Amino acid sequence: MSKEKIILSSVAIIVGLAVAGATFYLYQSTKVISPKELKNIAASPTPTPLPSFFLAIDSPKDEDVVTKKVVSVSGKTTTDATIAVVTSVDEKVVAPDRNGNFSTTVSIDNDQNVITITAVSSAGEEKTITRTVTFSTEDF
Repeated sequence: MSKEKIILSSVAIIVGLAVAGATFYLYQSTKVISPKELKNIAASPTPTPLPSFFLAIDSPKDEDVVTKKVVSVSGKTTTDATIAVVTSVDEKVVAPDRNGNFSTTVSIDNDQNVITITAVSSAGEEKTITRTVTFSTEDF
């Protein structure tokens, strides 16, 4: 008997949902909106402004494996920034050229090294990117 009640309840729910859905569809399809209620909306895309301060690192790539203890660090930032490149054994401070490009070399230690590149703008804005570089003389 309880099995029949469950089946009957399920059928009743499905029929009820179908009737409610059909009624809603008919209501929406017969609904008329007067021209006075319509509004003209003109949307024009606005360009996303470029950030005023940025830092992009070209090399080294994250998780690079190198065979020399001197790593070249290069990238691009705003022309008024000062860049600090720090490892566990070396620190360098460089200024970008008039196009915002910069390049320097830093010494690294054996095994895994974290290189922290921080750019500071003249307005005090700061952006930091870290790269992990591993020194190894083994052939893979």
